[in-house]
Amino acid sequence: MIRQIATLLGVVLIANTTRAADPIGDPKAGEVRFMRVGCYECHGTVGQGGIAGMRIVPMPLPWLGFQVYVRTPAGQMPAFSDKVLPDAELADIYAFLTSLSAGRGAAEISLLHDPVSH
Repeated sequence: MIRQIATLLGVVLIANTTRAADPIGDPKAGEVRFMRVGCYECHGTVGQGGIAGMRIVPMPLPWLGFQVYVRTPAGQMPAFSDKVLPDAELADIYAFLTSLSAGRGAAEISLLHDPVSH
């Protein structure tokens, strides 16, 4: 647990002190790569999260933080080296994730408030 917190803190510090320009990725190619690499298995098909992986849409990290975390994650997520997932392909995944909207919250879904009348 301490290692996870330290890794996440390091990612946040790096991301906040070094503001590299976000790479230009292709969201369509990123969606294909997200599915092919297997990210959806833990994070859901649109980054909504699941039993094994956290919600990643809306994307909580800037590019550099995302890149560092994917390369050296904490917890059970496997590391994806540049040899396995080159930066250009990772940039496509990042573009895909940042192109997605967070969706509606529970307060905005009327069926959740009055299921009998629907």
